[in-house]
Amino acid sequence: MAKNKGKGQPVAPKKTAAAKPASAVRSADAASSSRIQMLEPGFWQRHWPAVLLLMAAAFALYGASIKYGYILDDEMVIQKNAYVQRGIKGIFDIFAHDSFMGYFQKKESLLLLEGGRYRPLSLATFAIEISLFGKDHPNISHFINILLYGLTGVLLYRLFLAFFPLRGNAVWYFSAAFLGALIFVAHPLHSEAVANIKGRDEILALLCSLGALYASLKYSDTQSKLWYWMSGVLLLLGMFAKENALTFVAVIPLTVWFFARPPLAQVRRIVWPLLAAAALFIWVRYLALGFMLDHGQAIKDLMNNPFIEMTRSEKYATIFLTLGWYVKLLFWPYPLTHDYYPYHVPKVNWDDWRVLLSFALYVGMGVWALLNLKRRQVPAYAIAYWLLTLSIVSNLFVSVGTFMNERFAYMPSVAFALLAGWFLAIKLPEWLREQPQRPYLLGVGLAVVALGLLGFLTIRRVPVWKDVISLNTAAVNVSPNSARSHCFYVTAIYEHIYQKTQNPSEKARWVDTMEYHINRSLEINPNYGSALIMKGAIAAARYEQNKQLDTLLQRFRMLMERIPNNANFRPFFDQYIKYLANTSGKPQAVSDFVYQLGYDYFFRDKKDLPNAIAVMELLLDTRAEDERILRALAEVYTAANNAPKAAEMQGRAAARAGAGAGR
Repeated sequence: MAKNKGKGQPVAPKKTAAAKPASAVRSADAASSSRIQMLEPGFWQRHWPAVLLLMAAAFALYGASIKYGYILDDEMVIQKNAYVQRGIKGIFDIFAHDSFMGYFQKKESLLLLEGGRYRPLSLATFAIEISLFGKDHPNISHFINILLYGLTGVLLYRLFLAFFPLRGNAVWYFSAAFLGALIFVAHPLHSEAVANIKGRDEILALLCSLGALYASLKYSDTQSKLWYWMSGVLLLLGMFAKENALTFVAVIPLTVWFFARPPLAQVRRIVWPLLAAAALFIWVRYLALGFMLDHGQAIKDLMNNPFIEMTRSEKYATIFLTLGWYVKLLFWPYPLTHDYYPYHVPKVNWDDWRVLLSFALYVGMGVWALLNLKRRQVPAYAIAYWLLTLSIVSNLFVSVGTFMNERFAYMPSVAFALLAGWFLAIKLPEWLREQPQRPYLLGVGLAVVALGLLGFLTIRRVPVWKDVISLNTAAVNVSPNSARSHCFYVTAIYEHIYQKTQNPSEKARWVDTMEYHINRSLEINPNYGSALIMKGAIAAARYEQNKQLDTLLQRFRMLMERIPNNANFRPFFDQYIKYLANTSGKPQAVSDFVYQLGYDYFFRDKKDLPNAIAVMELLLDTRAEDERILRALAEVYTAANNAPKAAEMQGRAAARAGAGAGR
């Protein structure tokens, strides 16, 4: 120890950079050298093997989906979206309306959904595809999804290289940047966003938002006005892809401050083009939708407002349960499902240990991140990124119309990829006193196991998206408590198997299956409109098997009391009653049913004249038409002040009575 001359007392050594803890030096070096890495020329020449491997990984994992067709909401955003089907000519309407307007064609139908959907960019790309390649080419759409996904992995690699530069004799293939990007590409939690064409909104939102982040970092390095305004343009495109990109207004300045360490004045300047982009997006969205977040109509459908039957305490407890599930799926993404509807996610309260654990986890993460951001702790940044990007889909601040979805974790999962790459290539070697970013046995082993497991689960998950049968079969197995999974499974069987099957014994077996699952769906949610519609179709299918007319008519009566004006059930009911009147061999039973439903129920009990008339008129000019129905119609028409129709029915009744007397 050094001594003070003449005093003989020890003195503290001078503080130098070498005296700092090694981890602090590494963190500081990584952040301060971000500027050098961002400006370093020759990225493509030096890192093309990594780029090719990331693109190859994306296509290896998802290439099978190129052969798949349209599924789920692809119908709403592509197949039956009038604006998209017009190709480039429809792009103005795509940007001028709610993203589902081209499907519903009626503004009133949009009020059935929570909030609004304004994601025109992905729809515009679908429209361009139609103009270039023609309609009904899902293989091209799937290919583009994979291509964009691979490019997202490449951009992440580029950004992670800026955050964690290669030093000395470090190798790219065991770097935090490459491992992090590869883990992102391999993660099965992304399968819904990539294998479902509609998921392009998620892919584009993240790709453009990361592009805006890259532009902001380049501006921090170069002070170039081009990069300055490019950050705003790219973020605006991300917002047009999906509203989630709004969170990058906070993520970008946080990231620049954390890794590049520019002066605070420069960080504040970086925010302005991002705020301008956000303001422009909100204004355009308002013009297109006519409201900000709430269209003012109460959503009373459980499937579009899953918290409707919950107390306030149950609502927030259930939200924290889902937030905990998101974390679990990052580290253990199995089993996966596309169906988190009521009640796959159970209704819980604050006495559930899972809720308490999740709440404690998020509070702990938030507090720890706040305390450690200034210390440039990478996990603190990852937590902050996760919380910011998840906030908009968490249901804590904005209702998203469902409990949760795996695709909602697509953008936030970047935090997991960054953290995993940093841990494997930097932190773990530090703990083991190895040279960071150099291959070593434990690190290589963990990386191989993690990537192998993630890749295996992804390859196993992708074929589920092949068609509606495979998707809904998987969903009903993983989500047995979801009313939606059972209903969608029944609908898929009915449309794609039952109606195409000729063998009577096979048809009977499928009727048994459908009947069980539709009853289960209605047991979970008795007011589920789609399940009630399928209940009618299956009742008719059962009648074709056993010819028990009374049972069929009882089920039809129940459905007409529940959903008399449903646009999907009512045409089926009307057509089938006419069919029964002429073919059942029991016209009197059909006439009794129609009289009781139309006259006794709709006219006398409900005072519903239009439905009373519509139901009883189904028997006109059929074998089940009788004098009683005609006189009942005359009475209802009289009550409706339609004297000509009342007289017509009276005349027809008298003629039928005379004909009967003559016989």
